[in-house]
Amino acid sequence: MRYYKGNLHMHTTRSDGVKTPGEALRLYKAAGYDFVALTDHYVYGEGGEAENGLLVISGAEYDTGTNVRDGIYHIVGLGMERDPGMVNTAKPCPQEIIDRIHQAGGLAVLAHPAWSLDTPEDIARKRGFDMLEIYNTLSGKPWNCRPYSGLIADMLAAQGIYYPLTAVDDAHFYVGDECRSYVMVRAEELTQGAILAAIRRGDFYATQGPEFEYRAELYSDGSGLVSVDCTPIERTTFFTDRVYTPDRCAVGRGLTHVEYRVKPGERFVRFELEDAAGNAAWSGYVVRR
Repeated sequence: MRYYKGNLHMHTTRSDGVKTPGEALRLYKAAGYDFVALTDHYVYGEGGEAENGLLVISGAEYDTGTNVRDGIYHIVGLGMERDPGMVNTAKPCPQEIIDRIHQAGGLAVLAHPAWSLDTPEDIARKRGFDMLEIYNTLSGKPWNCRPYSGLIADMLAAQGIYYPLTAVDDAHFYVGDECRSYVMVRAEELTQGAILAAIRRGDFYATQGPEFEYRAELYSDGSGLVSVDCTPIERTTFFTDRVYTPDRCAVGRGLTHVEYRVKPGERFVRFELEDAAGNAAWSGYVVRR
């Protein structure tokens, strides 16, 4: 098995992006990507192999809601085997979007929940989200606000709801919002089936550059150890459901190994890495069941 680099959220002239599908695919192929998903708004994009050998995962983005008090949800469908048949003029509720994505054989991803001001309490009432975007490039400066959703993910995890975490570009303008945040997926081969199977089993991580592998050991006495080997970084933070612990952060030049000793009572751990250029990487959750 090997790692494949991919972007799971982007837009083209099929909806509100400024690049044609062909132009967008050529940009990502030139940047070293192995696969992407074309996720235009309410436009089902079929999967297949592009002319330049880039794998295209089938996808679309469905949004619903008009104000944050009632809830605004953007949900990306990935790997669907057919068009779920939803139309922009009669927007379904979030639960129907999730269900119809699943009925079409796809994964339902909660897009940029911090940007949408989705609350953990309301997200928890929805059944069937397969992933959550911890970082969304387009939601950051200079295009927008609130690109990072780690706090929302951790508040859900504190209630026992653990979502796999992905980072995406959500590229629209292609003026720096492209080829920035992505996933590294460890799969047997570069096919839609193999990539989706790896994502379903959680064999991937989100990053903007730093690469890592880690080992987690959780012991019967409640303690444990998370050990991370990575490309050179300068900062790391371990997030848990403990409010304070003195050893959750490490700072230094060219760090390639960091560890966190899990404390009795901590039910989850995840970590974030940051290199000298400010590029981040995000792990999924290590969970004590």
